[in-house]
Amino acid sequence: MAKFQLPLPIIPDELLQEIFLRSSAKTVGRCMCLNKFWHRQLRQPETCIHHMRRQKVLDQHVLFHVGYSLLLMGSDSLYIVNAASGEEVHVQQPFGVGVHGWFRIVGVSNGNICFKFSREQDDTRLLVWNPTTQCSREISDPHRDHGRSHSTWFHCVDCLPGVEKIDPNSVFNNGHAYWITGTGDSYATPKSVLCYSVEDESFSEVSIPVGAIYTIHNLLTHKEKVALLAHTHNEFGYVAAIWHLNEDTDGNKILEQCCRFASRSIRENPILFVDDNLLLLVNNSKERELLVNYRYRELVLTEYDIEHGTRNLLVRRAWRYPEMPHPITVRSTLKYFAGMFPV
Repeated sequence: MAKFQLPLPIIPDELLQEIFLRSSAKTVGRCMCLNKFWHRQLRQPETCIHHMRRQKVLDQHVLFHVGYSLLLMGSDSLYIVNAASGEEVHVQQPFGVGVHGWFRIVGVSNGNICFKFSREQDDTRLLVWNPTTQCSREISDPHRDHGRSHSTWFHCVDCLPGVEKIDPNSVFNNGHAYWITGTGDSYATPKSVLCYSVEDESFSEVSIPVGAIYTIHNLLTHKEKVALLAHTHNEFGYVAAIWHLNEDTDGNKILEQCCRFASRSIRENPILFVDDNLLLLVNNSKERELLVNYRYRELVLTEYDIEHGTRNLLVRRAWRYPEMPHPITVRSTLKYFAGMFPV
C-alpha cells in the first residue's frame, strides 16, 4: 500500500522571520538547534536587535538578588519574577564562590547579566552571562584601573547651608550616571540631580524645582527617560509626581513634570517601572543594615497601575527558612527580559 504523503506548503523566509521575532527567546533558542541555516540566521546582529526590541515590550521580568547577612554570602540566590503573572523562577549563577566568596550584579542589558564576583577576598572578576543561551565569558575589570588607589574623579559645587550628601542609589541611562544630592541629615532636603558623563568624564547638575520637593524621592527610568519620582502624604492621602529629565531649547537639562497621581497608600519603596503605566513597588517589614542594604522579613511585590489607581499582587514571600535565623537581604532589583544577544 502506497504511503500517503501530504505536501507541506513552502513558508517564505520573511514570514518565518516574523514568527521568530514574535516568539520568546527560549523558543528561538530551541529553533537555533534545528539546523545550521537557522542557527546562522538567528544569530545575526540585526535579528537579535529586532527580537530584543519586541521582547523589551512583551517580556517584562524583575531580577532579584537575595541573600541573608553579609556574613553569609554563600547563601545568596537569584530569582526572576514575571511582572505580569508573578511566576517565580530560581536561577543558578554560572560560577561558584564557595564559603568565603561573594558576588553582586553590576547590571543587566539585552538579556545579559554582568556579575562581579570573588572566590577569595582580593581576587575580583567580571563575568557576562546570558541565562537563555547559557553562554558566559569573563571580561576585564575596569575597577583595577580606576580603583581607590589609582584614580578618582572630583566634582565641586556651591553647597547650600548644611551638609550636602549624595544618595548612593543611582540610575544609568544613555552613557550617563545620575544621583540625587541633598542637604541636611539623611538626605532630608533634595537639592539637585547630579549627572556624570562616562564619555566626557565630566559632571553637571540639574536643580530640583520647588514643586518637586516632596517627602521621599527616587530616581528611575520611565518611558526611556530618567525620571524623578517624588511622593508625600497630605490631608487627602498619598500623592506622587513623576518628573522627566529633558532638555530646553538651549540644550540645558531641566526637570519637567510628566504626571501627578494619588493613592490610598504608596508608602512602599518604588523600585522600577515595567512599562509606561505600571510601577512595581516593594512593601515589607524591614530593618536597616549597613546604610545601603535592607533586611526583609517579608517581601511583597506589587504592580501599581498609575492611570487607574489599581493594584495587583505578584509575589508574597519571606525567603526565610527555619534553619536560617537571619532575615533576608534584597541586594538588588533590576528589570530584566530574556534575549538572544551574544555575550
